[in-house]
Amino acid sequence: MKGALCVLFLVGCVYGAEVRVDPLVLISGQGLVSGQRATDGDYSKFLGIPYAQVDTDNPFGPSLEPAPFVEIIHNANDGSAKCPQLSSDDKTSIDCLRLNIFVPSSASSRSPLPVLFWIHGGDFSSGSAGGYSGVRNIVRHGVVVVTINYRLGPYGFLCLGIPSLPGNQGLKDQFEALRWVRKNIASFGGNPYNVTIAGQDAGATSALLHLYSRNDKLFHKAIIESGTPQNEGMFVNGDVDAAIKLAERLGLNTTDSKEAVEYLIKTDHDLVAVAALDLKLSMKPCKERSFSGIENFVEYDPYALTNEKKVQNTPVLIGYTNKERDSLNDEYYKSDPFYSKLKNNFNLDDIDALNAAKTVQNFYIGDKAISTEVASELKDFESDFDFNHPAQRTIVQLLNENAGAVYEYLFSYVGNSEVEGAGHSAELSYLFELSNEQKTIEDQLVIDRITYLWGNFIKYGNPTPEITELVPVSWPAVSKATRPTLVIDTNLRVEGRVDNQRMAFWDLFYSVYGKYNKIVRECSMM
Repeated sequence: MKGALCVLFLVGCVYGAEVRVDPLVLISGQGLVSGQRATDGDYSKFLGIPYAQVDTDNPFGPSLEPAPFVEIIHNANDGSAKCPQLSSDDKTSIDCLRLNIFVPSSASSRSPLPVLFWIHGGDFSSGSAGGYSGVRNIVRHGVVVVTINYRLGPYGFLCLGIPSLPGNQGLKDQFEALRWVRKNIASFGGNPYNVTIAGQDAGATSALLHLYSRNDKLFHKAIIESGTPQNEGMFVNGDVDAAIKLAERLGLNTTDSKEAVEYLIKTDHDLVAVAALDLKLSMKPCKERSFSGIENFVEYDPYALTNEKKVQNTPVLIGYTNKERDSLNDEYYKSDPFYSKLKNNFNLDDIDALNAAKTVQNFYIGDKAISTEVASELKDFESDFDFNHPAQRTIVQLLNENAGAVYEYLFSYVGNSEVEGAGHSAELSYLFELSNEQKTIEDQLVIDRITYLWGNFIKYGNPTPEITELVPVSWPAVSKATRPTLVIDTNLRVEGRVDNQRMAFWDLFYSVYGKYNKIVRECSMM
């Protein structure tokens, strides 16, 4: 007891002096946590802090409040926890609801810093907070960074359409992490009332779903990188028989979802994840069915999401890379990708699908055969359908609901590589240090620029509050009439309506065929 009092006295002295946030912090309801000084910059890091705990009696259901620390001082020095994955042999655990916090040394309780709340991508089936620990280039701009884990695959997105498991538990985990940040980040020198929710791929999709949910708004700005709920494969019609299929794969034959879930609860989590992978179950965000007394997180299909109250006046930074789909395998050229894409996503009979596919094919490759000769055009088609046009539709939707300033970017930097464009996730290596690869002078320039722009947006809601030598251009917000886009490359520049002809083509396509989208039609029947 005497030791604990001494530690509390030390913490009180640190905050009373207002010198800086010490790597020793008191978390309400949990206890004292000790961080560590970073060796690559002037900041501290607190790794693997529990923000909630999975209920071992039902690891598929709602989480519980985090338990108090057992130790007098909990050492937050391990950020390696991973939730069960569908694409990795790494060691995973159900006890995975952890977050990492990176705090610049300039942070204090009287001068709290803005917060970047980062949600990792990975198709809602893989990834972890620990994959984004290389934050030194972001924190040097005076930003507290929080990265989080959330449940994935069957543990996060078992959409059974029953009151106990309506779906989207992974999104609800993220919300619990937001609640934890609102309650506790001030103790680390972060400003709970200046939080930017952000992510890439599935993380970006998640951020938008938070913006449109009815839950309390616990953030103030949003960064959306290469992902929206309208991207192909980012939103599904819930498979109400998923638990039954998993149980059968693992040895239990039943037609009762509740019985199947009880069986899965007692089954090793790695086996459940492998079974989901083997069955190729698509477990992603879904539209939840309504039940009395049960609060839904996602109430609409991705084409009908609306929440003007939350969207209004929220600044958004959104964009994608210039070659999201940057590779095609040999099998791709043996198929008819235009027909397959439309048939998989739209309720069209064979004749209508063939006619529509021919129109799309003519637009992208004319009368040329599907071959490596037109690889670049085929990559553009895949990128436009899966990423680019969904982002453009999202921008229109944000403007219609009176979002705050919306800034659009196109990341096209490829460095000294010989690839023709920046592929999916390319920008992440310049925001975060994802490897120990040696950086060129040009690489470092892009790092300095993108972290400066993102940092300004996080702090002020404006990526270019002033023109500087580093960023010698002003990045204007989009409007209903104009679409200025910042092209992030060695030559930083603003262009108007990038790829305007391709985007206009898809505008026309969706005006005719959008009503036949499978997600729209099947979700409307729920």
